[in-house]
Amino acid sequence: MLTIIGCLALIGFYFLYSTSNRADLTFYLPLQKWINENKIKGKYIGVVLLIIGLTSAILYLGFGAGIFSYLTLLMLVSSLVVLIEPLRFLKFSILVVMMILSLLLEVYLK
Repeated sequence: MLTIIGCLALIGFYFLYSTSNRADLTFYLPLQKWINENKIKGKYIGVVLLIIGLTSAILYLGFGAGIFSYLTLLMLVSSLVVLIEPLRFLKFSILVVMMILSLLLEVYLK
């Protein structure tokens, strides 16, 4: 569950980051081009994903711990996106492999 919450935060923040006018963006995925062409829809989708992640964290961890852990996770995700995206390291295949490994570890260790 925490892996899914982290992925929702990552995807939601990435949608909002891709709609930014101040960031120097390169579009090497069709999704990035679509987000840049449809900025209003991209912002709505990003905010909805962040809200879904926050409510999932609150339901899974409780009110106080859910908000605190989600804000900590959001700070981690946002700093990673801002630092790693200009290096073009965030590729879809790498993200999928990392998500699957994290999900398997979470299920196996629980």
